[in-house]
Amino acid sequence: MLLNTYALDDFLEGGLPDVSTLCADLSRIGLEVESATSFELPSQVVVGQVLECVKHPDATKLHVCQVDVGSEVLQIVCGAENVKVGQFVAVALIGTHLPACNLSIQASTLRGIQSFGMLCSSVELGLPKLYEGILILDGSLNRNEPLELGAPLRDLPFFAGTLLDIAITPNRGDCLSVLGIAREISALYALRLKSPPNLPYTPLENLPSLPPTKSLPSCALHYGMLDLDTHFLPLEIALTLALQHSLQESWIANLLEYSTYISGVILQAYPVTSLEVCVDTQGFLQIRHANNILATLGVSCPTPPPAGPYLLEASFIDPSHLCQCLHLHPQQATLSLTHRTQRGSNPRVQEGLEWLAFLLVRFYPEAKLRVGASMSTFTSPSLSFTLTEIAHILGTNIGFKQVRAILESLGFGLSVLEDTLMTQVPSYRHDIKGVHDIAEEILRFLGIDNTPKAILHTTEASSANPHYARYRFERNLATKALALGFKEVVHYLFAKREKLEVLGYPILQEDLDLLNPINADLNTLRTSLIPGLLEATTHNKNLGFKSIALFELGSVYNAQREERTSLAFLAGGLKTLPHYPYPKGQAWDFYAFAHAISSIVGAFNLKPIALDQAHPYLSTTYHPYQSAWMVQEGRKIGVLGAINPILVQKDDLLEGFIAEIDPVSLHQKPYKAQEFSKLPTSFRDLTIVLHKDCLFASLKQRLQEARIPHLKEVFPLDIYTENTEQIALSVRLKIQSQEALTDAQLQAVTEQTLSILERDFNAKLKH
Repeated sequence: MLLNTYALDDFLEGGLPDVSTLCADLSRIGLEVESATSFELPSQVVVGQVLECVKHPDATKLHVCQVDVGSEVLQIVCGAENVKVGQFVAVALIGTHLPACNLSIQASTLRGIQSFGMLCSSVELGLPKLYEGILILDGSLNRNEPLELGAPLRDLPFFAGTLLDIAITPNRGDCLSVLGIAREISALYALRLKSPPNLPYTPLENLPSLPPTKSLPSCALHYGMLDLDTHFLPLEIALTLALQHSLQESWIANLLEYSTYISGVILQAYPVTSLEVCVDTQGFLQIRHANNILATLGVSCPTPPPAGPYLLEASFIDPSHLCQCLHLHPQQATLSLTHRTQRGSNPRVQEGLEWLAFLLVRFYPEAKLRVGASMSTFTSPSLSFTLTEIAHILGTNIGFKQVRAILESLGFGLSVLEDTLMTQVPSYRHDIKGVHDIAEEILRFLGIDNTPKAILHTTEASSANPHYARYRFERNLATKALALGFKEVVHYLFAKREKLEVLGYPILQEDLDLLNPINADLNTLRTSLIPGLLEATTHNKNLGFKSIALFELGSVYNAQREERTSLAFLAGGLKTLPHYPYPKGQAWDFYAFAHAISSIVGAFNLKPIALDQAHPYLSTTYHPYQSAWMVQEGRKIGVLGAINPILVQKDDLLEGFIAEIDPVSLHQKPYKAQEFSKLPTSFRDLTIVLHKDCLFASLKQRLQEARIPHLKEVFPLDIYTENTEQIALSVRLKIQSQEALTDAQLQAVTEQTLSILERDFNAKLKH
């Protein structure tokens, strides 16, 4: 929206602040001023009048003019074809520099005739191009007062104004007019808003025929008749439209476009014929004559009539209805028109004709305007709210008087019913839909800087899906296994009942077992993943594979046919195939397998397996001396061990290791940032003698519980038999601190460790 502050004088009573303050205040209330530009015409360009104009005696395209500039009459040679006697023109005096064309005016001789100045075109003055030739001045630039000869052009009221380029958001269609901006400024500075004179109602003949109002969309129409025979367009109107790139060839189209620019009401002109207004099947409101579509309301304009009299139409159509119709049924549209109508034009259509009458009185006193009745199916909404709701939205309490003053200054009607405030939304404010919009209007004029800062308390329901999170966690385990070289396998949920019984795994209760199995080898539901992995091992060995590493993540069932998820691993044969410096390759061993599993599920401890009649598969499937419970954070998470050698021989398996884990007992560990030392780590090795049944895991747990300062970790190094009742265990202490430790402090850590081992495990230091 390009606004010349000069135009505001017709709408506001009272003085405006300086331009910088006005721009800052408009931006503060949501009408961001992107630029403020003055015309900056040269001071030596003055108003002149052509007294005489004759052909140059030695040039067919030149004229010799006598131009009165007030203080003197200058002889100026001019090449413009439109120069005529009596015209008021812009004269650049000798010594003037015109930045727009980078030209300095000097006295010169053209074909033997002296010239003492220059008659300027609009382009040479840095203004938009209006037509070919020099710029013809008129009183419209001086508020329709006579022009003073010799007065600097820059001092004329029009050029003394400042062009404000205001960014209008799509929801503020009411501000796409001078009247709309004036309303905001009126509320901002408590200035009275002027109104155009009321038009007397005059019955008109041959008004357009209208359909029943029930069939019309939300709209407003008003018709009038203009009798005016002229093609003169005031320079104020021409320059204003040219600055906005909306100047057209038809003078009546320009006059109505300017009226729309100042009032916000869409105005169109038709030839004086019998018209028909109708609604088509797509919901558009069309203006027709003899079944020919002349215009579509809010979408396309009629062709301007070549001469008067003119049938004038002031129209409005609900922007939401129009946008919906255009979305469903795209039309060939006039972009400058839909830019206004889709954002919401002024529904007070009679105002458009009243402001047009105001222009006619100023520029065309001979014009005759008759106005007929209006028709409207548009109603503005009413809203109710409480001060508590406003305070909750804004985060601060606002007094009733302040709320009332702001809303009434913006044109809202306000009434009070007990604690509820009822407001009538102005018809031109299409963006006001609810109490939050009311709160925004109050905040705009209250000022966000004047609102106390407060924490916004919000509650948001968690959108996390625990089932998906669990799935992602389990698939991350599978990804880690794949990265370590394990191949994922997938088996049927069915298994052979007899095979499960042989391996010692539980089987389903008979009343819960399958009634109609697929075949004899798949006659029950599996209760473990290990049998399937063992069969896969046999199959791969028969195919010649000497290195096998498999895992499966799937469902298993207990005897009551309750489903749960299980994770099983199997590794057999060679861990790495023959390569230098291991010509025979490297076989899987217990510690390599346990380390691989810990890299997938996290660190765990091993606890010896006691004879357990409740889990017979532990003695039939696992090696009796190379198997253990896996313990993580004090909970059993599964079992790990070598494949029972009897089972290896019986089923012709590769020697290897298996593990089965309950993934439900695993959970994703949160990331924890902890301080680390930049100093080197110190190690101290101890060899202690203790009872052969004492477990290293018990020693480590006790030392961790003791929280010995600077002791970070304890590692086992070696173990060997001391005698029939005792073993010698070598351990390494990892000692580190944020500060440099002395030998005495390191010795204190070692002594405290020995003291705990001697006291709790009857251990002795081996000398």
